[in-house]
Amino acid sequence: MKAPLVALAVTAFVAAIAVSPAAADGLSPDELLSHYQPVTVLSQGELFAPTSVDDFLADATLQREAGPAGFRPVEMPSAGLPVHGDGWRLDHRCAAIGGPLATAQCYDPASVGPSVVYGRYEVIAGTTVLQYWLFYEHNLWSLPGLPFGAVWQAHEGDWEVVQVVLDDEQTPIEAAYSQHCTGQRRAWEAVETVAGTRHPVVYVARGSHANYFTPGVHAIPLRCYPIEAQQFFALLGIPPRDVAAPGALLGPGTTAVERVQDQNPRWLRFPGTWGEAQYIAAPPFGVPPQAFGTSPVGPAFQDDWRDPLGTIAAYSQA
Repeated sequence: MKAPLVALAVTAFVAAIAVSPAAADGLSPDELLSHYQPVTVLSQGELFAPTSVDDFLADATLQREAGPAGFRPVEMPSAGLPVHGDGWRLDHRCAAIGGPLATAQCYDPASVGPSVVYGRYEVIAGTTVLQYWLFYEHNLWSLPGLPFGAVWQAHEGDWEVVQVVLDDEQTPIEAAYSQHCTGQRRAWEAVETVAGTRHPVVYVARGSHANYFTPGVHAIPLRCYPIEAQQFFALLGIPPRDVAAPGALLGPGTTAVERVQDQNPRWLRFPGTWGEAQYIAAPPFGVPPQAFGTSPVGPAFQDDWRDPLGTIAAYSQA
């Protein structure tokens, strides 16, 4: 599907920068990461864009579980985030439980720093996997079709990933986009790309930041929620879903690609969660905010990082 639905906007966006050539043979890891950098199409109404980990850490405290007392603040090690032990979490100065409007105002999206994507290059048995990790300070999902905040879910430190798989001759084979607890993949020939380049187009769902190959309304698998949250949606009689309505474009020229590897930078080895608990609520339906699960762990502790090809193979075919 080489003719994008937002073709004019995307083409004009990329025309304003140096367009990558179509051939990719013999490129270095950094050149490949630049060559296949995705263009992320944020949804209309999206409050948060992919940003720098450093910006989040500047507004967060380090905490560690202390038994029945819950979590308590601890001093940040002089070397940076801890890389050993368990029970760690980061806690942004804002609180997800405050509700959508209060939370959005506290996080002040306008103050978020420059757009960043963290690129990883990995060769596995001759197959090259290019990963683009996107970090959002906050996940603030509101069920589409209802007033904002009528049914909402929130957590801090949202991590998503876009992957491009190349064969041993650096020819693209497929792309894979993360979505909640799972993802979708497509053969490269069916991936929407910016005309004249190999930049895949990614439609980002409003609030949840799930990545889709097409815009529109998409069902969220109930299995991505713990049983308590599944019961919550069953009680409401409303299935969870995403909406990706093309809005702002980010990518080459506006989003920096920062290369990451297994041991560098240090924050990759942080074994804790990037925020507090997750919350879900439906105030008009008499359901106050309730905690379920935790915020995500970092990239190096996720299946997409530990076993890229195995995880992609388990994704559904889009």
